[in-house]
Amino acid sequence: MKKILCVLLAMMFLFTFAQTAFAVSDVVLASRASLPAIVLPANAAPWQRNAANLLRTYLQKITGCGSAAADAPRIVLDDPAVEAPSSGDGAYRIAEREGDLYISGSGQRGTLYGVFGFLQQVCGCRWYTKDLEVVPQADVICVPTGYESCYTPYFEYCETDWRSWHSNLFATANRMDGAAYRGIVPDEWGGGVRYLSGFAHTLTTQFCKAEQYFDSHPEYFALRDGERKPAQLCLTNPEVLRIVTGEVLALLRQKHNPNETTQIVSLTQNDNREYCTCPACAALDERNGAHAGSLITFVNAVADSVRDAGYDNVAIDTFAYQYTRSAPSAVVPRPNVIVRLCSIECCFGHTLDDAACTDNAAFMQDLRDWSSICSRIYIWDYGTNYSETFNFFPNLRVLQRNMQVFYEHNVRGIYGEGNFYVDRCDGEFGDLRSYLQCRVMADPYLDYDDEMNGFLRAYYGAGWKNIREFIDLCCENSVTATKHAGIYQRSKGSLPGLTNADVRRCDALWRMAHAAVSDEVQRARVGRSELCWRYWKASNAKSEFAPYRFFLRRMQAREALYQDILAYGNLQLGEGGDNRTPTQCETLYLLDLPIYWSKQYENASRLRFAPIVRAVYDFLNGIF
Repeated sequence: MKKILCVLLAMMFLFTFAQTAFAVSDVVLASRASLPAIVLPANAAPWQRNAANLLRTYLQKITGCGSAAADAPRIVLDDPAVEAPSSGDGAYRIAEREGDLYISGSGQRGTLYGVFGFLQQVCGCRWYTKDLEVVPQADVICVPTGYESCYTPYFEYCETDWRSWHSNLFATANRMDGAAYRGIVPDEWGGGVRYLSGFAHTLTTQFCKAEQYFDSHPEYFALRDGERKPAQLCLTNPEVLRIVTGEVLALLRQKHNPNETTQIVSLTQNDNREYCTCPACAALDERNGAHAGSLITFVNAVADSVRDAGYDNVAIDTFAYQYTRSAPSAVVPRPNVIVRLCSIECCFGHTLDDAACTDNAAFMQDLRDWSSICSRIYIWDYGTNYSETFNFFPNLRVLQRNMQVFYEHNVRGIYGEGNFYVDRCDGEFGDLRSYLQCRVMADPYLDYDDEMNGFLRAYYGAGWKNIREFIDLCCENSVTATKHAGIYQRSKGSLPGLTNADVRRCDALWRMAHAAVSDEVQRARVGRSELCWRYWKASNAKSEFAPYRFFLRRMQAREALYQDILAYGNLQLGEGGDNRTPTQCETLYLLDLPIYWSKQYENASRLRFAPIVRAVYDFLNGIF
């Protein structure tokens, strides 16, 4: 017995010694008694001063301490004696040296990214939405002796149009540098990659405008079925090239900033398929085996003039979109030309490189073809159901792998179009998707499950595991070998793999999520996100909407869903603005599927019968 006791005491001593030895080897940077001294370079730039202020603010939030002791360790920003990364704007190095911590960044964003990197990696902070941050409390903040962490951005341009993205704090914390939707990003936030022109569909709308030139010069525009149409330009007309080049150079004289890393001018086809079929355009496209032949030839000529004028940090952007998506065979984009390849036709339930998905096979071939000839591919990706935005969109399962596919095919920029009308139409997992999209742009190889779980825990509270199981169950059953998930997918027939048992399980998961949450803000988030599940059930006649239910109960369930959509402040049901605002016609929302619950489906006969439907409904409610 004594021997056993001696062994146990010895083991306890060794364990305590090991723990003490480990703790001694750590460098304590901050505690509840003292903050570190934050040291800036002489004549610090606005982004360096902001980085220091942010670091100080969050260290105070973490420790509760507001000042540094005389002998406090230092956190030194951009010390010239410490080599900074040289791999482009946004790269950083964090290193412990002799009891101090050094954060060195490249360009205007590297220091800011380094500070947020330290707060995330060492302190556990997260910025999940523009209104939700997690700042852990700690008695001490320390790093191991010799600690070093380096980061190089995977892409030179990252942007989305989700709501949180408009916050400079959220965007910078999550390493997003695009500025098309944020506007001009102040220097203290590191600036951004800007489009000096419009963001998209600029040919005929901004450059060589149809409203300015079509009446007097129809020959500048596309020939279709023997007639000139103002929908697209004739890209082989030399006067069109002269006009567009002159307008681009005039724009640069007005807006160019030589100190920004990258500035972009978009020369992109209008949003239709009315390309020019004149003999010259047709011949050039035929020689290239693709309609991108005439477009890239035209854009190259403008890009040459921009280069010759000395605008070294300016790139000319164009589309590989719909009819121009396939790469040309006889012309190569110039180094200062960006080709934005658009995935609008793809399936977002399968990964892009899933060989079994026929919907994605053609896109992957186009990506490989462009990658072989273009040094600067950007991606215009899609992240919601634009037709029925309240319906569950299953790309949460494929976001990470798709981003890896882009990186592995030499893509240099990502724009993730999401629910840009989210302030009017928010009833699914938009905040989660926005956060995860930003995180995988910053690092396609991060721990995706950990990031998702962390968000769900902070956003939904105690019911988060139930919601995670719901998401996984829906994603797993979102597609089959022959049924895919596009961005205009109908809710009726979506999630084709869900069985009746799965439906019952999902119902139970939402009940448990509601029961677990006591915080009112989190309770509201659970209720809002559940709208997507209720919407799907209404479209597919499941649970409370099932045909075997008494028809009055089905009507009551439809009205409850409709009224909850409105109660959560939703003014729109999908892309389309006023045409997609919720109807006031009882004939629609009491009797029809949710796809018909918007004003675009109102007509005289439905409106005529609406008062009768309401009267019968109220009468039945009074009886039963």
